[in-house]
Amino acid sequence: MKILLAGATGFIGGHLLRKLYAQGHHIIACTRSPERLRELYPDIETLPIDFGQAVAIADWQPHLNGIDAVINAVGLIQETPAQSFGRIHTDAPLALFKASERAGVGRVIQISAAGADSAGATGYYASKGRADEELSRLDLDWFIIKPSLVYGPGAKSMGLLRGLAALPRIPLLGDGRQWLQPVHIDDLVDLVLSCLQDGVPSRLSINAVGPAPVTLADLLQKQRLWLGKPEAKFFSAPEVLVKALPLVGAWLNEPALNKEAVVMLKQGNTADAEPFAKRLGRLPKSLDQALRESAHGQADRWHARLYFMRPMLRLAISFVWLWTGWVSAFVYPVADSYRLLEQVGVPAMLHPVFLYGASALDFALGVATLIGWRLRPVVYCQVALMLIYMIVITATLPEYWAHPFGPLTKNLPLLAASFVLLVLEEEKP
Repeated sequence: MKILLAGATGFIGGHLLRKLYAQGHHIIACTRSPERLRELYPDIETLPIDFGQAVAIADWQPHLNGIDAVINAVGLIQETPAQSFGRIHTDAPLALFKASERAGVGRVIQISAAGADSAGATGYYASKGRADEELSRLDLDWFIIKPSLVYGPGAKSMGLLRGLAALPRIPLLGDGRQWLQPVHIDDLVDLVLSCLQDGVPSRLSINAVGPAPVTLADLLQKQRLWLGKPEAKFFSAPEVLVKALPLVGAWLNEPALNKEAVVMLKQGNTADAEPFAKRLGRLPKSLDQALRESAHGQADRWHARLYFMRPMLRLAISFVWLWTGWVSAFVYPVADSYRLLEQVGVPAMLHPVFLYGASALDFALGVATLIGWRLRPVVYCQVALMLIYMIVITATLPEYWAHPFGPLTKNLPLLAASFVLLVLEEEKP
């Protein structure tokens, strides 16, 4: 079949792309950044398009000639100034669906969300629900698939849960009895593929959920045991901490901790699994079965234990630069600072410029690290600055290498920590 796949580089879209490609379908992969896809799949067709901007029927019509099926796997867990739930979940999909109707596309598959409803309690649910309702009114062979929490290789939500599960004591929302029904990505993909088969009944809405509900506390416990750790000790997070989670999530750049996600987690999410199982022709995979079939490795343990070390490392590095800038400008004796500058060959008339300029730069780099602004170039700037300091001091004041407080040798672990931070932050924009 000739299939237009929107959201081809996302978690769900990426798994769909691999399976559709393996089955020999002709895929048009829609994504804002097609370069990575072209490297992995040089023989597929890519459509570089910004889903948040393609909100008119005319934006899609030229790309639908000869298309047999459209799959929309685009999803946004957190709004940004450039991308809103309304545009990503409602306006752009509806433009695509209406253009598909006009172009005579055979079928449309919409990946929605369990709990999606135009009157939903969150913008995420409401925006998904509006698109679902409008699609159901169109003259198309449509399928609306509503997955619960999706897990499997590459699922970022499970990264957060495993990070929580690896903590010495695990915080819970209330008593941790929020009911969830996680679905494995393989079962979700198989459901989508079944909707592409000839002669299957269409115009259906299907909840894609695991075979049985599980509480948040049990889910975390299972993840912890899978990591090879002893049974967890839980505590109920104070309400003030729960209310602060969106702020913490924003600082961590962790979309799964935003206000919408916390509200959805609190209200839980379950559904009858029988229609899903009937469509699959088998029971969907349980979380216990999935964990048994995927033995954990050292990389999984590292990822879980480093999950919350990453922000701690960023906080520590930012503190070093902030404190250095403050102490240099306002605490350390100015006369002693000028004496050091004279020893490295800075003219007296430039002493204030070098002292306060360097202090301001250190402080600015600390603030940028703290808020995560352009983190990669900022860290590279920090590394370059440390190396310059070390080279200059080594050339002019080599005795500082033998100083008992280690003013130069302490830069070595700080350099290593900076490179570790770059690795841990590499997935962030």
